[in-house]
Amino acid sequence: MISLRICPVFAGKISQFQDISSYKEAYEKAYKPLGVLLFGNPDFKFSFHFSGPQLELFRKHNPEFVELLKTLLVRKQIEIIGGGYYNPLFPLLFPTDRSAQIEKLSLAIRQNFGRRPRGMRLFADSWDSSLVLTLDECNMEYVLLENALLPPSKRLLLPLVMSYRGKTVKVLPVCSRFAPRKNESPRECLSRIVSEVNEIVSTCACDVENSERENPLIRVFAVPFDEESVAQLLEKSWFEEFSALAGEREDVRVEFSLPNVCAKSSEAFAQGYINAGISPDIAKWCSVPYQKVENSCGHPVNIYDYIQTYDASRFLYNRMVYISLLLNQCRGDKIRKNAARERLMAAQAGESFICRSKSELEAFAARQMSYKNLTEAEKILRECSPFKESVTSYDYDGDGFCEYVCRLEKYGLCITQAGGSIFELNVIKSGVNYVDNFSRIRAFDGIDDNYFRGFFVDHIFEENEAAKYCRGETCRNGLFSARRYREISFSSQKQEILLEARTKFSTMDQPILLRKKYSVNSNGILVQYIIRNEGPIAVKAKFAVEMNLAELNLLGSDYKPYNFELVSAGSVIAGTSDSACHLAFDGGIVDKVSAMQISDANSGVSFVFTPNEEAGVTYFPVAFRRRNMDGDIVQNESRTFVSAFIWDLDLSAGMEVEKTISFALSYARKQRKK
Repeated sequence: MISLRICPVFAGKISQFQDISSYKEAYEKAYKPLGVLLFGNPDFKFSFHFSGPQLELFRKHNPEFVELLKTLLVRKQIEIIGGGYYNPLFPLLFPTDRSAQIEKLSLAIRQNFGRRPRGMRLFADSWDSSLVLTLDECNMEYVLLENALLPPSKRLLLPLVMSYRGKTVKVLPVCSRFAPRKNESPRECLSRIVSEVNEIVSTCACDVENSERENPLIRVFAVPFDEESVAQLLEKSWFEEFSALAGEREDVRVEFSLPNVCAKSSEAFAQGYINAGISPDIAKWCSVPYQKVENSCGHPVNIYDYIQTYDASRFLYNRMVYISLLLNQCRGDKIRKNAARERLMAAQAGESFICRSKSELEAFAARQMSYKNLTEAEKILRECSPFKESVTSYDYDGDGFCEYVCRLEKYGLCITQAGGSIFELNVIKSGVNYVDNFSRIRAFDGIDDNYFRGFFVDHIFEENEAAKYCRGETCRNGLFSARRYREISFSSQKQEILLEARTKFSTMDQPILLRKKYSVNSNGILVQYIIRNEGPIAVKAKFAVEMNLAELNLLGSDYKPYNFELVSAGSVIAGTSDSACHLAFDGGIVDKVSAMQISDANSGVSFVFTPNEEAGVTYFPVAFRRRNMDGDIVQNESRTFVSAFIWDLDLSAGMEVEKTISFALSYARKQRKK
């Protein structure tokens, strides 16, 4: 006979980025019925894990549910499990931010329910051994962790004690595989659990060592549930039937318990070291972008593997680390510093880094919300002490090459040597990253870009390839856009960056040199290009400089596309970035353009580009589609508005030509009310 101590854990997926109707639906179908079930069955036990924003929703919209949980707590029927207030990915955070997230949620739980949590759960089971120190510092006695992350020899269904630098924490295994499967009856589920536990016990060295025990060891594990599964099971009275069946079987003794009780009263503990890891459901997506791949190498996968696989997550992580460094170095007003830390913590929501949900565009909206919070944090930090514009050079994204971080009054931007382009543009007023873009992938978008769509992306095309590019069709890469530029000189005082790249053009392999100089000042940016033909014969080509503005607020009911104006041959051509904008002109190019302005009607921010000589301009929208993790379907991920200046090049051997573009940002004035 085996003895099982099962801890059902309800960890809801209500997101802070969802609208209120989604919350109300989840509450009516899952939270409220489960509370009623527990209130009417005093012997049944359940644990709950909430994030801070979820608690705020309950307190605001359903305070009666909070009062019901308080009653169940007094009856010792439930346990409220702690964690990070905004469900962050703890391994990505500095120790100070880790403790702040845990303490903020612990305080909210104590204020709402009258007692402090003694254990916690991690978003996406993102684990790192150094978390032991943080858990000890925050007085957390245990952590719930997916059983698959434990070493194979330690998967004994017993609490595991992990030691790290003289500190210890208890780890309670979470067995997702023991959760009821779709359309699985309580009897079938219980039989499956008993069968798998018997297999573990039969090969367990721990039981051999304790063969003289009068009673076998009690196996302990938690079973996770979410809103969708709870709603379906409650509708079938699944929990009541499972509990009744557990009391009838003679070959197994089942006891429903709480994690805190199991951590304190377990008869035996395993000991072991747990390497960094992440939930198996996420680990499958960490090898190849947007493709499910089983980990067969035996090496554990962690959150860093994920963010190295997905550029959008990595860019957000780099921005988050940068703001954390600014905050930790700030020695100004403590009140403002605390306000900035609050914005930083909100930006650390794990959903912004790992969000492949069923809802279209939700991942993009979550990421932009984090960018907005990070910009708000930087804005507050600028008020702590006198702000001075600066341009610095260091390895911003940890790729081994220097990036150039420009902090200007109106905005901040980052320039990379990969493509020599701007890959991050955070406007202080609107609080968004306007180049939060993707690259098209043939499997989902029908075209491979092979370069990141930022600002000032450089291309050189043959005539026929340029025509395809202007129509948004598949064309051979523009060469320079996929090159890594080399730094020639950098001056922090003059705020100038000089880069250089070489390529071979056309089937004749003509060597072309491109020098690109960024001159940054408080009024804007001047980008100077020098294109030189280093080959023995003349070169005729099209030179293009591309800008990509991410479409914002696509989910909002008040969505407005970008407005643009082109000054062409003395007249003004106006339009919007809607899906048909590229059909507004013949040949794909507007000729003789002397200025271009693109305006964000949502925030009143305008981007003004002025070339030193008239150029052609092409513009069109590009949509990105990706596969989600939940339903494994391809759906809309985001959209960007592409515009590019295009010049004709006719260079004799050894000749060069200069092109420049000035970029400025302006804010629309508010109209006075009459």
